[in-house]
This record gives sequence, C-alpha cells and structure tokens, in this order.
Amino acid sequence: MIDKDVIFINDKSNIALCTLWSKKEHIFNKIPLDHRNKVNSIGTLYTINGINYVLQTLGERNNIDKIIVYGPDLSYSGEALIDIFSKKDKDTYNKYKLRLKYEDIENILNTVNIIDLRKNFWSNDLDSLLLSIDNNYRENKGIRKKAILSINENVEEIRSWPMQLSGEFIYETSVFAAWVKGLYIINEFGMTKNSDYNEEIKEFLNLMVTIDLHGSSYELEKDFFHYIQEQDFNKHIKGLSIPEVPEGVDYTYGNRLLSYNGNQIESIINKLGRNANSRRALGVTWDPKIDQDSVNPPCIISINGNITDNQYTHTVYIRSNDFFRGWPLNIYGQIYLAKYIVDQINKRYGKNIILKNITTISTSAHVYSHDFEYLKDALDKYGYLIKRFIPDPKGNFTIKTEDGKIILEHRTPDNTSIDLRLKGDFNYIYNMIKGYPFYTLPSHSLYLGKELKKAEESIREGKKYTQDEV
Repeated sequence: MIDKDVIFINDKSNIALCTLWSKKEHIFNKIPLDHRNKVNSIGTLYTINGINYVLQTLGERNNIDKIIVYGPDLSYSGEALIDIFSKKDKDTYNKYKLRLKYEDIENILNTVNIIDLRKNFWSNDLDSLLLSIDNNYRENKGIRKKAILSINENVEEIRSWPMQLSGEFIYETSVFAAWVKGLYIINEFGMTKNSDYNEEIKEFLNLMVTIDLHGSSYELEKDFFHYIQEQDFNKHIKGLSIPEVPEGVDYTYGNRLLSYNGNQIESIINKLGRNANSRRALGVTWDPKIDQDSVNPPCIISINGNITDNQYTHTVYIRSNDFFRGWPLNIYGQIYLAKYIVDQINKRYGKNIILKNITTISTSAHVYSHDFEYLKDALDKYGYLIKRFIPDPKGNFTIKTEDGKIILEHRTPDNTSIDLRLKGDFNYIYNMIKGYPFYTLPSHSLYLGKELKKAEESIREGKKYTQDEV
C-alpha cells in the first residue's frame, strides 16, 4: 500500500488542508497554533492518481466536509481535485480515470465542499488561509456513513527479469515511438522492486534514448494524450521558463537552470557561441547541500550541449525517470530548451547551427505499479511501432553476387562513400563482420543476415540474386 503524505491533527475538525506540491510541513509550520488545532489533516497532492487516496481518507474521516486547497499546482492535480469536488457528477469524475467507482464515493463528493486558495498561495496571502479556517471550522461527529474504500490498482501480472540488466539504446525520429520502445524494454527486461514511496516499480537501468530531429521542428504527437493530458506538457514547459521557486517547493528545473549560481542556460549559449568546440557547455541542477537529504530532489541532474559540424546535440542525464508519465514531459521540455539554445546561438553569433539530436540517459527508467494497466494498454495498442523501419545513421549495406562470390559494401548514409568492401563466401563475410557495431537497430543486423543467406542460396542454385528493399 502506498504511504500517504498526511499529518493528522484534530480528529474532530471538519477541515482538511491540501498543500499540493508544497511540503505539508512548510505550510503547517507557518500556521499559528490556534489555527492548526482547527485542522483535521494536512497533506500533499503531487499527482491526479493521489486523489484516490484523498477520497479514501475522506471515507475513513467522515466528519470532514471542507477541503481547503492552498499550494502550488505544478501538475494539474489541484485542478482535477477542484473540478471533481465542484461539479460532483459522474462524467467529470470518470474523465480522470481514478480507481474508485463513482457509486462508492458519490456520497463523499456530495457532502464535501472545496475551497480554492491556489492564487492566494502564489501571492503569499496566508491571512486568507487563516480566515478560511476560522470561517469554516466546526466540530463534526460525522455527517455521512464511514466508507472503507479499497483502491484497486489493477496490477497486471508483469514478470520480473531474473537478473539486473544495465544499458540499452533506442534510436528514433519519433518521440512517441521511442516512448513505446522504452516501455517495451522496461516491461520485458525490467526488475520489480519497491520505490522510495513504498510503491512497486518495474525498473531498467541506464536506458539511453536518442531522438534525431536533424533540423526539423517537433510537433507533440497527439497519441500521448490518451495517457497524459496536453496541459501537463504545457505546464512542464512553463516550469522550465520561470526562474522563481513557488514557496514550499524544493526546486523547479527553471529555477535550477536559470537562477542557480547564475543563468546556466545563458552560459551554455555563450560558451558554444564563442567556441563551437567547447565540451564545457553544461548545466547542473543538483545541489549537494540541499538535495542529498531532500525527500523530493531533482530527477534531471544535468544537461550538456555539443556542436559538431554545425549540428547541436543536447544530452540530458536523469537519475530517476518515471518513464510512463515523466519521460514524455522531460523529452518535450528538453526539445523546447535545446531549440531555444540553438536559436539564440544563431541569432547572437551569426551561426547556422541545426538541432540534431536530443539524448536522454535514464539511470533508473521505471514504471509505477499504478500504471501497469496503462503500460499494457499502450503496448497492446502501439506495440507495432517497435518494428517500424528507421534509416540507420551508421549507413547502409549493399549486397550483390559476382563470379560465385558475395560482395558486401558498407556505405555512409548518403551513399557517397564506401567504408568497407568484402568479397567472399557466406562464412568468410560472416566471420569478418560479426561482432562489429555496424548497426544501430537489431532489425538492421537481422535484415543483413537474411540477405546474406539469400545471396548464398542464389549462388548455390545458380539463380540471379536481387537485394530486397528493407
């Protein structure tokens, strides 16, 4: 069972206080003692999934009839909570795909009202919170029947790989297809373990993903919206753009990159603008003084920019990565950030750099158990993308036969240069190329093996060999 991030204070009070992304202790310690004692419970709400546990707590504490929302809404969890408790209807509730049946929580919705003080939080208006507590406080014995709500996580029986694996590479031109491939790797070869939040995860170590944009613009693929709301992507971009930190929040990426010992994004732009060969264009989000013992430290640790042949590659190191819901936001935000860096270098320094690659390295790429059901759904619907053809940036093989021998050539992607040429029988060519990393994707090596075998059979049978298209 997931640990609830809640402090219980006065069992007789009718008020619950939700601090969203602000630490509950931070808000709690700012409230005078006489007002604290008028609060039943105070807790965070980081995700929409957490609303399940808010409802579960309300089922147990049947004297609560007011929820005051006072905190920074960084993931739209507060928006969803307010929407559900304001409208109270089944359609609104069901659109958030929560685990509890509407019929089981309908009475809770109808007997609990919500007070939205999110704007007051942003303006540091603590008085409005204290006034709301005073105006709404009363002692209740119970205004509805207690409900013991069991949250059905619908955990699929997903097996755990029998040994820990580390290191896998995905090369793609589509962010959505890369996401599906990453989910497949985690599902197939990840190990199950417990997380810091006392929830089971399935984890694969050191998953590396490269998105090759080659100068083209990226438009967010709408298939993501079956699982992640579009507004979450926009919210993530906003967080990258603002240097200020909401009160009670440990960090934002915007703050750590734009206002952490100076503006690190400006530093990257200027280093590469002045010297395109620099290997020091680096931004770091981790602060050892703060983050070593933090319960909510940054997941993205560093970004690194590199320019080679007027092409910019943006590398992102992520220590812990919720690959189902977090990675799509991370990669979208980093594409936005990389494009900004490239545009500014070109504008300020008269360059003609293109955005080539975005690479993420996720030390812990994992999926939480509450998303196992959605993981299965995504792979069932979009698993075909695993097999889609991607031109290999390492080049192409051409195969032909001549004088009873196989001729194999490895060419650069633009077909202008030959970097390897072999002539011989199947066994000779096989032994010459086995073990060499000529292939970015497994499908390319399988294709080559199939074609070499077909060429050998054509020679043996005296037939003309023609190389198949991929």
